[in-house]
Amino acid sequence: MKIIPCFLIALALCACSSSSKRPIAEAPPPIVQPSSESTPLPLTVAAAPKQVEVQQAVKRVFKDAAVVDTNYNPHFLSGDFNGDGSQDLAVVLKPAKIEEMNQELTPWLVRQPRSSRIDYTRRVPIEKNETLLAVIHGHGANHWRDPEATQTFVLKDVVGNGLTVHSPEDFITANSGRKLPRPQGDLIGETVEGTSGYLYFAQATYSWYDPKTFKGTENASSVFHKPRPMK
Repeated sequence: MKIIPCFLIALALCACSSSSKRPIAEAPPPIVQPSSESTPLPLTVAAAPKQVEVQQAVKRVFKDAAVVDTNYNPHFLSGDFNGDGSQDLAVVLKPAKIEEMNQELTPWLVRQPRSSRIDYTRRVPIEKNETLLAVIHGHGANHWRDPEATQTFVLKDVVGNGLTVHSPEDFITANSGRKLPRPQGDLIGETVEGTSGYLYFAQATYSWYDPKTFKGTENASSVFHKPRPMK
């Protein structure tokens, strides 16, 4: 029988004892996902607008002064119309309370993009039975759906047929060889009173582009407005 030296036995016992007393590494703390109630998440702005969301946006800006005109198809569109990286909402409206639509202090600006005479020092009245196109600019994390999104343009005489959204790149390609404006964001293409053209935002206001009559001049710039609460 082979005799194992005593010092080897003692060394083995010491190693076993040291191994048994080695601390076990702690597991990392679990990752706690914040609840939807404590941390509200931005909505999916790329999703197509829903009728109920459009109604809510119109109610937020106009209160009871105007309502969505569902006689048009489509009667609302979304896109980055002023080119600030936020999604906006364009929606066809009809006045419900004409006195409130024409009150002095409103959170919207009234414009006539197709008019040859533009005077921003004169308030443009809204008629009782006319059809309007409101463009509600996006704001904050949820863009045009955001509760703070009230900055709005109300456009007269521009509601037609076949409303569609066009990117600036598509607009340039479709009108190659023509004199073009410099839109800051997406455009709205449509046919108004038999004339095909585009609504576009440039120099702080909305303008109308008719490929047959455009002379290469832009409307004079205006001071950009700040939303004002309705009384």
